[in-house]
Amino acid sequence: MYNYISLSFLILSELVCIIVGIKTHPFVIFFIPLGFVILWMLINHVGFTLMLLSFTAVIKGVLIQYFPIFSILDTTIVITLILWLGLIKLLFEGNWRFVIEHKQPLFLFILLIFVTAFSLFYTPSPTYGTSKVIRFAFIGFSMFLTPLIIIKSTSDSEKILNYFKYSIFIILIGIISQFIYFAISGKFAFLLGYYNRFSLPGANPIQVSRYLAIGATIMIVFLIKRSIHNNKSVIFMLLMLLLGIIATGSRGPLVSIFLGVLIYAFIFEKQQKNRIYIYSLFAIFISISMLFILPEIITKRFFDITKGAVLMTPEGVKQVNTVATRLGYWQMSIVSRSSSFWNIIMGKGAGGFSSLFIWRDWRWYPHNVFFEILVEYGLTGFIVFSGFLIASFNKIRIGIINGKLSEHSAVWVAVTIVMFISAQFSGDINDNRVLWMCISISIASTHVDYVKHLKTVQKNIVLN
Repeated sequence: MYNYISLSFLILSELVCIIVGIKTHPFVIFFIPLGFVILWMLINHVGFTLMLLSFTAVIKGVLIQYFPIFSILDTTIVITLILWLGLIKLLFEGNWRFVIEHKQPLFLFILLIFVTAFSLFYTPSPTYGTSKVIRFAFIGFSMFLTPLIIIKSTSDSEKILNYFKYSIFIILIGIISQFIYFAISGKFAFLLGYYNRFSLPGANPIQVSRYLAIGATIMIVFLIKRSIHNNKSVIFMLLMLLLGIIATGSRGPLVSIFLGVLIYAFIFEKQQKNRIYIYSLFAIFISISMLFILPEIITKRFFDITKGAVLMTPEGVKQVNTVATRLGYWQMSIVSRSSSFWNIIMGKGAGGFSSLFIWRDWRWYPHNVFFEILVEYGLTGFIVFSGFLIASFNKIRIGIINGKLSEHSAVWVAVTIVMFISAQFSGDINDNRVLWMCISISIASTHVDYVKHLKTVQKNIVLN
């Protein structure tokens, strides 16, 4: 019934576009109906729309670079609205299958949203703070909630993983193409060179490198889970992804990969520890070799951490290295938190960190999600956030213990750990929205693994 009504609406809309196109411009006849078709596809494929939403940090910049009209519309907001249209359609069709066991992490995430919203009553940065809270409540919550609704089987988790693999592959092609152009001409491609750092048009190289880091993590887990004889293509892709990350000049994602994978392996893959150590040493060796082999203009950011950072301090403006910048931010977060009883308990409010450095209502953050929560929302926010992380990890752990850690779940868990570590070096709670999605997917995917394993055990009992 719903499909019939929707199809009828689509046909009627296209007929209207044809009539309007005849009266205005012929392009309307083609492009507007095409837009309706794309919209309809996105509404009916919520998993793909979720993937697009997670990639808007790159998509937005590329669209604005080549189609300035997209500077008027916030692509992230638009895709989030489309995502909700898809979720509402699923609700009307009776396909919301929310698992009651997931209620605790979801409740704590919602509680964290309320804590951030309450802080708007006392924040010194109401403009930035309001924008920050709205985006977290709307976009962040959407990305956390959606996987809990749409992942009802292992195939759902695998489908989203495939979306990510292919999208990351497209990004990798863009970066490697630029690298080849640079290797041949000795010049950075027009509009693509980002202060001698490879990126995509209009995209921050840090965000690009994070997606490549997700891809590298996927490949490493494949190396762990799959037969050695089937790993030649995986090793090649891993090498290309590591090259891409180095080309972006981003150090945090590279460190996050190695730390995250080792932590994942130590917790969940102890039986494969020797194999993991070998692959990890291999990846580290290759990465270090690339740093010494590649041209200095590309790799100098990895060796020179003494320049390029300006830190506002109570003593005035100081030129410091990037490590000192982070340490300065974190130190100031601690000092600010302890400056009054209110700041200890409730924090300075959403976006309040900016008042410590640039002394105005501006987007600024400590580049560490824990310090961000601590300085802006105090112990209240910190406790809620920590409770959310603990509850989420516990649900993932239970799913793994009671079930069987399949390849797709292993990938999502490893990616979650890598993204969590990355969140300690860069971005704020909205920049790290991919982390909220990965946590949710890990909860849902390990749970469906458990359900599948339970059904298999019950079936075997019946047969025996």
